[in-house]
Amino acid sequence: MKKHILFLISMLYVAVQAQDNTHPLYKDVRQAAWVDSVYNSMSMDQKIGQLFMMAAYSNKGTSHKEELKRLIQEEEIGGMIFMQDDAQVQVEMINEFQSLSKVPLLIGMDAEWDLSMRLKNTNKFPWAMTTAALAENDLITQMGTKVSDHLKRVGAHFNFAPVVDVNVNPKNPIIGNRAFGADPVNVSEKGFAYMNGMQKNGILASAKHFPGHGDTDKDSHKTLPLIGHDRQRLDSIELYPYRYLIDRGLTSIMVAHLNVPSLEPNANLPSSLSKKIVTELLKEKLGFKGLIITDALNMSGVTNSYPNGLTDYMAFEAGNDILLFSQAVKVGKEKIKAGIESGDIPESRLEESVKKILMSKYFVGLNNFKPISTKNLMADLNDAESKALTQKIFEKSATLLKNEKSILPIVDIKGKKFAWLGLEEGDKEDYYQYLRKYVEVDKIDLNKGFTVNDLDKYDYVFISVHKSNETPYKSYVVSQNSRDLIRRIGMKSKVILSVFGSPYALLNLDDHTSNATIVAYQNHEDAMKAVPQLIFGAIPFKGKLPVTINKDYHYGSCLETETTQRLGYSAPENVGMSSAMLDRIDEIANWAMQIQATPGMQIIVAKNGKVVYDKSFGYFTYDKKKKVEWDDLYDVASITKVVGALPLIMDQVDQKKFNLDEPLRNLIPRAIFSDKSNVTPREILAHQAGFYPWIPFYKETLDSVNYTPLPTYYSSAPKAGYEIPVANNMFMLNSYKDSMMNKIFLKESVPKRYRYSDLGYYLFKDYLERSKYQPLDIQVKNQFYAPLGMSFTTYNPLNEFPKDKIVPTENDQIFRKQLIQGYVHDQGAAMMGGVAGHAGIFSNANDLAKMMQMFLNDGLYGGKRYFSKEVIREFTKYQYRAQSNRRGLGFDKQFGNKGPACPCVSSSSFGHSGFTGTLAWADPDKDLVYIFLSNRVYPSAENRKLIQHDIREKIHQRIYDAIN
Repeated sequence: MKKHILFLISMLYVAVQAQDNTHPLYKDVRQAAWVDSVYNSMSMDQKIGQLFMMAAYSNKGTSHKEELKRLIQEEEIGGMIFMQDDAQVQVEMINEFQSLSKVPLLIGMDAEWDLSMRLKNTNKFPWAMTTAALAENDLITQMGTKVSDHLKRVGAHFNFAPVVDVNVNPKNPIIGNRAFGADPVNVSEKGFAYMNGMQKNGILASAKHFPGHGDTDKDSHKTLPLIGHDRQRLDSIELYPYRYLIDRGLTSIMVAHLNVPSLEPNANLPSSLSKKIVTELLKEKLGFKGLIITDALNMSGVTNSYPNGLTDYMAFEAGNDILLFSQAVKVGKEKIKAGIESGDIPESRLEESVKKILMSKYFVGLNNFKPISTKNLMADLNDAESKALTQKIFEKSATLLKNEKSILPIVDIKGKKFAWLGLEEGDKEDYYQYLRKYVEVDKIDLNKGFTVNDLDKYDYVFISVHKSNETPYKSYVVSQNSRDLIRRIGMKSKVILSVFGSPYALLNLDDHTSNATIVAYQNHEDAMKAVPQLIFGAIPFKGKLPVTINKDYHYGSCLETETTQRLGYSAPENVGMSSAMLDRIDEIANWAMQIQATPGMQIIVAKNGKVVYDKSFGYFTYDKKKKVEWDDLYDVASITKVVGALPLIMDQVDQKKFNLDEPLRNLIPRAIFSDKSNVTPREILAHQAGFYPWIPFYKETLDSVNYTPLPTYYSSAPKAGYEIPVANNMFMLNSYKDSMMNKIFLKESVPKRYRYSDLGYYLFKDYLERSKYQPLDIQVKNQFYAPLGMSFTTYNPLNEFPKDKIVPTENDQIFRKQLIQGYVHDQGAAMMGGVAGHAGIFSNANDLAKMMQMFLNDGLYGGKRYFSKEVIREFTKYQYRAQSNRRGLGFDKQFGNKGPACPCVSSSSFGHSGFTGTLAWADPDKDLVYIFLSNRVYPSAENRKLIQHDIREKIHQRIYDAIN
């Protein structure tokens, strides 16, 4: 009679459950009919088979595959959990297995941080501990959505995630970085965000490891861990996330193999096999109606005490719906069937589980299964949106725990010296390179007789700890040698300490001697990309510590900072651009090199203050001996006008020391005796003065017969009166510079009209140096390059950089009779000693992007104002548009098809091109910067293919095409 009543109650439960649209597995009104139809068509054996989810491997070969096919056809199992390791093979296996199964198979995976947890060469999101540091949860929801996309793409329907264990034990060997930290509320909210992203996208989420695996120092894969807390403690910590998620529609829960005496008095009965825990606690007291699945039944936490097959029976009897990783399907099925036939287990209990499983299959769309295509599979699993999301998570999770005297962000970098020391076993180079994007940084090599006293000359020492990012289970402990070194350096130097690893690394790392301490959570390339941006204020610190380390660093600890409007580095999708479209720039760049328009190039694209495309192509020369790298220097030619003399003029205008509309004779007295006396600086800067385009000063210094340099003007070695370096072993007569200036004043001008000319910039150089009593190159370096962090920008680069970091220009057989490398290509600038207002600057794309971004920011960069907004607007607007002049003041602009940019740019855009094959352009309407550097003049300036084929313009168009 008692069993009959239980049967009726159970049947009533199933009937109500099937129609309940609040049920976590409910999808639509047609679901119940499909579930009933399939259920009623199955035999007892088939129904029991649905309980089993077997392990499948895509790398175990034919015999394994045949065994799985046998289990499908003979035992009629209900699903599979796919393990390692190949996505394409997995899809092919699933398609075949689904074709063999009478009832579609439910496919599960462990994809806590995406498919890379199981499948090689697939996207890898940050670990839960990293995302736990996020102040906002929307990025975790987005992550859940992307993971669900990837799961569906490989034929999976069920993610055994999120991990909602509250990791209060730093010695936990198996949870740790897989958990959303040590606070139950934070774990709950983060777990829900991840769950929500998956379930709304049609993927089952399974919270684990019930009733809580966070406070143990044992691994249930190897033994049966003890959770010794009383019920009150379990309710407040371990069980809190489950209640939270159950109330919000969680579809599944995975039950762990744990010894929890306060819930199950039998010390040998794991929680996964305990009716008190699975049925009485989870189903009845917590009211969970979703799918309940065991943790893997091959783990020692369960197999050490019970034989295979019996564990299946006990797990089902305890209340589990799915038996994961059974080690004896046939035996398990027989035992369950015998239990039902004997009445020990009511058949309604089977109906309850099977109908939940069928509801789950309908929920994920298996009522209408379609084979999975392998076309573009790997591209879909490594999509640009996921990469962008990963970058954003690392940017927003990094946590500032210590910031003495608000040392971060570092604002004032002018005149400061920086050093970097990387410690521990993880990869480090990315961090060093991104630090160098902001400032010049010396690398400390511990293998070269280093002593702490060597750091006395540095204003800041960056120390970074890099623990292995291979798996979340790797040790976080920092070696004694590294700890000692950090302490000793901190006692003498100003230290910025960054930990690329678990926050628990701080447990044995005394950072009291550091001035700032940062936790980045993982030694991931995107974390190493993010932290330098945070240090220099390109992005603000927002992350919150998700665990408690000590009295100073507890859960929720965070120090926030403000941005300094420096350039950052991110993914195109984070600024509304398409990676796929930007990657098409590569096609043009490679084609340009193929037709020998240039041997190599650097290209940068920045939008909204973020560099989103930064690539170097090709080689220094066509012999392909030296590859172009991001920190190599190019001769930027006439871009010098807008990054050399022009900023100094703009500054004087801003200070009311320079009048754009006064006659030139007021600035340069000797102009009074020339036809240039009444010309204004505005007219010169806008190329409206009628000046002659250029003067080949060098020609009269060459022999008129054989065109060799005359000894009257040149010496092969520096000597008194011959101290102006023009090229290697070539020094010009000092006094000839005055002759050049005289020639400019004597050169007859035409009536005022638009005519591009270099000559005005010789005059501006003369004025600027006289007004400040300081050489032009020193002025611009001190006033702009140093504070902007343009450490790769200079005149006469051989004075500061090795020759093999400077890209050559022309093999000059007309004037200097040699390959020009490290000396300015422009002959007139060379004869000015390499320092001129119109040419002479060497730089890289990254540095030029900083200057152009400062212009875009209306004169603000790195927390410092260089110009007023009014001056920026005045210099970058059209000056004589009505006279068909497209120029601003110093800046070039686009006029329909006329100009160096593509017609796609806005009328407010501005920049400049250079003869050597360069372009720097900014568009305020799109908040866009484009830098293109090449040496198209190698080996000869006669090579005009870059110009003839509009290479720079075509790339510019691709950039605009990439804006979503």
